[in-house]
Amino acid sequence: MSAEWDAQLRMIGESAAAFSAAQGGAAHARRVHGGAPVWDASSWKAIAELGWLGIAVPEARGGLALGAPAAAMVAEQAGRALMMAPIGMGMATAQVLADGPSGGGETLAALLAGDACVALADAAVQADDTVTAALIPDGDAAGQWLLAVGEGSAFGVRCVHGESPGVRHSTRVAVDGSRLIDVVVERGAWADAPLVLAGASGEAAWQRGVQLGWLADAAYLCGLMDAALQLALGYMRLRRQFGVPIGSFQALQHRATACHVDVAATRALLHESARAFGTPNEAWAAAAIAHRAAEAALRVTKEVVQFHGAIGFADEHDAGLYLRRAMTVGARFGRRAGACLCRGRTARGDP
Repeated sequence: MSAEWDAQLRMIGESAAAFSAAQGGAAHARRVHGGAPVWDASSWKAIAELGWLGIAVPEARGGLALGAPAAAMVAEQAGRALMMAPIGMGMATAQVLADGPSGGGETLAALLAGDACVALADAAVQADDTVTAALIPDGDAAGQWLLAVGEGSAFGVRCVHGESPGVRHSTRVAVDGSRLIDVVVERGAWADAPLVLAGASGEAAWQRGVQLGWLADAAYLCGLMDAALQLALGYMRLRRQFGVPIGSFQALQHRATACHVDVAATRALLHESARAFGTPNEAWAAAAIAHRAAEAALRVTKEVVQFHGAIGFADEHDAGLYLRRAMTVGARFGRRAGACLCRGRTARGDP
């Protein structure tokens, strides 16, 4: 990686940090936890104008073509600022649409312009021929969903509009206040929904988009747990017991050091995984950082609550916001990522 590209990435990170700090923050996360929506039209439009949603989309499709490392840089800064807007989902969806035979068409153009929010999820065909998708993250922010069913030659992705006849959806609330959507699509509505991807080539395109989403969410968690740890370290410098800062206690120093190692190791794997995009190791690398970030973020944010003592458990303190967000984002990495990780280990000959 050239020095010029490194400098460009730093500039992207600085710009993302400034914007995220203005749009995110603990106060915003607390409002979402209290019932406010994670998405609003003006902030989504501003995110789109920065080019974040199409950061990995080819220029011919209206994107910036900066690739996975730039996507990870942006998402990490968003996590550091506890931004609640579904940025990772937007990046992944844009990638999927751009890889389609139609190049995404009007749906991609609307997404990249910030005029639409589109979610994506794996779905299943039920015995009564309805198509269902459960627990779509931030699905309430989207007016339409890309739903994938089948595999191989039977694979297909259709774009389902939430207001279409024969489409039902219900909402559940996650621990951080964001919403999860369950969708049921009747047989006729499914047949009428536009086909976006199909067959083995479509499945490969879907996987690439999903893997970019894993990377973006992992980067978000990396920034989040680093910010949470800094919050705790600041408290440990100020809080005094027995006449000295509690940060001087060796037991707490050891635990804080373990958290620092978790953050540093996760960030190192994040950057390695981002550089692996476009190589044969792309899928395995994305799954690896997804699992690493989810586990590390939970460990670190739990410790951050403990470092604050009793006040850390109170809803009034910001420490719990990081833990709840880590729980929600980390839970997105399910069986598909686990299967991908296992396949990669087998192919590499790892235990």
